[in-house]
Order: sequence, then C-alpha cells, then structure tokens
Amino acid sequence: MKTKFIGSLAALVTVCTLSPPALADLVPAGIWNGTVGLSVDGIGGNGTGTIGNVQASIPVTATVLQAYLYSAGTPYPFYPNSPQTLADYNNAGITLAGQAVNNFDTLVGATSTRADIGQWFTARADVTTLVQSLLGGGPDYSWAVGEGSITNRLDGEILAIVYSDASLAVGSVALLDGGQNTSGETTNVFFGSPLDTSSPTFAAELGLGISFSCCGQASNVSINGNLLSSNAGNFDDGLDQTDGSLITVGGLGDTASNLQSYANDGELYDLSSFLNTGDTSFSLFTSNPTNDDNIFFASLYLNGEISGINNPPPPGNPVPAPGTLLLMAAGLGLMNLTRRNKKI
Repeated sequence: MKTKFIGSLAALVTVCTLSPPALADLVPAGIWNGTVGLSVDGIGGNGTGTIGNVQASIPVTATVLQAYLYSAGTPYPFYPNSPQTLADYNNAGITLAGQAVNNFDTLVGATSTRADIGQWFTARADVTTLVQSLLGGGPDYSWAVGEGSITNRLDGEILAIVYSDASLAVGSVALLDGGQNTSGETTNVFFGSPLDTSSPTFAAELGLGISFSCCGQASNVSINGNLLSSNAGNFDDGLDQTDGSLITVGGLGDTASNLQSYANDGELYDLSSFLNTGDTSFSLFTSNPTNDDNIFFASLYLNGEISGINNPPPPGNPVPAPGTLLLMAAGLGLMNLTRRNKKI
C-alpha cells in the first residue's frame, strides 16, 4: 500500500505541475510590500514595425523588483490572423529599446460573450533583467517598442515596473492580469491589517489596461458595488484610431480621477473615497456592455498592506499556490484512504 500511495502522490504532483488552473477574473501577477513604487505606461502602433516609445519613471536610487511587458493582440476569430499562442509572440520580432523580447511565457486576455469577437490572447513577458540593464541617467526614460511581423494584429504594449526606494512611504503594489468575461467579473482585494484612511497622506489608486477599445466602447468599474466609472476604455495610448492601435492604461501622464467623460477617462482612479478606516478588503467589478473590449490588466497602489487577491491568506500564514492547495487536499484524502485500507 505504501508504494501505491507514493506513486499516486507523485502522479498527482505531476498533474498539478502540468495543469495550472485556468484564469478567469483578474489574478495577481505579484504583490510587493514595503517602500515600493510603480511605473506603468502603454503605447499603441500605427501599422509600422517600430510603433513608438513607452515611458518609465524610476527614482535614480531605486531598485527594480519586477518588470512585465504585455503585448495585446487583436481578438480571434474576429481577425483570424490574430496571435493565439506564445510562439506567435516569441517569433514575431517584438523589441524593447532595440532588444529582442522572445520570452513571453503567459497568455491572458478577456473572453467576449459575442461569438464573432471570440477572445483575446494577450502575452506577458518578464523583462526585469532587461529594464535593469537600461537604467542610468534617470529618473525619466523613453524606450522604443517594436512589434515586428505582426504589428497590424497587435493593439499595443504595456510596460509595468515595480521598484523599491528607501525614500518612499511604506505601502503595497499589486499587478493583476487575467481573462475576464466581458459580461462582468469580480476581483476581491484583501488587506493584511485594517486600513487607516485618516492619514492626510493616505493614497489608493487603481489603473486598468484595456485593448481593442475606441469609438464609444466603454466599460463599467465599481468598488464595493459603488460606481467608479462608466467610461473606462478608448485608445488613449494608441497613435491612431484603427485596429492595431487601440490600447489604454492608467499610469504615467494620467491624473487619478473618477467619473470623467469618455474622452477624459485615463483609466487611473482614486479609490480613497471608496474605502474606509477599518476596511479589511474591497471588491472590484468590471464589465464591458458592448462585449468587445479586452480588460486584461490592473495595477494597485495602496498605503497599506495588500495581502491577497480573491482569496484571503490564512492568519499568520503565506498563501499557498492553488496547485499546492489541491495537492494537500488530495494527499490528505489518499492518506485517509490508506488508513482505512490498513484497518481492513
């Protein structure tokens, strides 16, 4: 029985390793606590190979902790030649500051309720080492982005950078991405300790990344059931109003504000009036009534401790990965089965 149990457990480990859970709502790409800051910017092309520059702002004394480059393809099957696989992105010739980015390893992206739109296959690459190598002479940077052979089927790129610097206030940064359904999804954010919003320096900001949006296509954003914006979307970071250039992200150059007009909504929002002293969590709901926008990215900055996304961590314990939880539960079940067999 012991040999069979170990073999079954080993098989289960293999299954958990090879079969990660499918993404639905926005899930964390990472959470960082301490004296941390955030730089986010986007750029959408105009049909040329080198589409323009993406900006970054990083204190000269800062240490880059994480950097992600997102490349947002147009939806499939709406455009049959849209990128659908990591290989499509890695073989396209995408570049940042003239350096090849061919290590895309994660696909995210929304799913539309419209069959003709289908879904988006948006790719994410870890460019931490590359960004670290580009620093010097800051704090402000401007790096060229190239989209290579599939530029007409890429709405643009988002560069998200998390850094630490001793001069910053203690807080939290979270980067989220995923495959939301256009009909609406809820993401829950949990805090390590109750908020204190009474401080005059309290800050809480949300940035959204959206592609394939223009021309009045707008998404709704609510916090704890209260409307934050009904105008999220448009191609604020795109160079042209055309498919292949439709991208917007809340970040550099945007002012955190709420309930703006469609033209003025920069997808960067001030959450401070939606949160209260003593709160231990909040809910974020997004939906796209026209069912043709790709909400695939969110960033959070908070003067507080973000401890979990969608699932609160156990008190005093880190959050195990979903595969680990499944493995633990199944392992306990097998152990109980083994004990019953021994009694027989």
